[in-house]
Amino acid sequence: MTEAPIRLVPRAEIRSRRPYPTGRLFDGKARAILFDSSKCIGCRQCVEACKDWNDLPRGDQYRIGSSTWLTMEPPVLEGTASVWGRNSCMHCEFPACAAVCPVEAITKYAEGPVVIDPEVCIGCEYCVYACPWRVISKNEVTGKSTKCTGCADRQSAGLQPFCVQACPVDALSFGLVEEMEAQANERAGVTGGTVYGQREAGGTHVFHVLMRALADHGLPRVPALRYPRHHIPMSVKIGGVVGMTGGWQGKVRSVTNALFKPWRLKYRYWQTPGR
Repeated sequence: MTEAPIRLVPRAEIRSRRPYPTGRLFDGKARAILFDSSKCIGCRQCVEACKDWNDLPRGDQYRIGSSTWLTMEPPVLEGTASVWGRNSCMHCEFPACAAVCPVEAITKYAEGPVVIDPEVCIGCEYCVYACPWRVISKNEVTGKSTKCTGCADRQSAGLQPFCVQACPVDALSFGLVEEMEAQANERAGVTGGTVYGQREAGGTHVFHVLMRALADHGLPRVPALRYPRHHIPMSVKIGGVVGMTGGWQGKVRSVTNALFKPWRLKYRYWQTPGR
């Protein structure tokens, strides 16, 4: 048997490599969720659907946390606001949360979802502070980070996210990125709105058609940079280095990654936005 030739990796490819695990759920075709605020009536059926599918406890609908992965803004009673916004994981194309994770517990899938593996997570909270949208929470019971998965389990079976399926007024859509982006731009043109999520943090897999300013929809202004600057407190960084978060197994995994993949450390300690 002839041995396969050794492949030299071009420098450009090394610079563009992803600083986190990647994978495929289904067919590898990128998909996106589209939220049209001009259609939303604030019924929060999507919020309850998210809880039901993911076995999250009912109640506490108004605040992102370990038991609530999706909220509708503002946090007022259903139907009593003139404009609504969706607040949940944006499933970034270049997720900063995954880039800073010391144990590679976060995977970016080709179809779009960014998913935290609770079996690997050590609860260091780097991802909590790195997320530009602050939609990652720490479960106080398990000590692990948690957030919306984009219904990766449903997508792997060729199904749409459950929140999309539950919307009674078609304010949520799901499909290939190109189709959702075109639909978002068309809707914005018809309603006089703007599209959010196309460029923020280097692009995401959730597009919003907004009718008013970002603040009115409860959304932050995020720069159009891959891996925008995070705000991990120095105390958390130091604790991650000298502490035993995650026990011996977590420490060994973290140190091993640092030794064999030192180039990943720049995303956590020496930030280089846009790279």
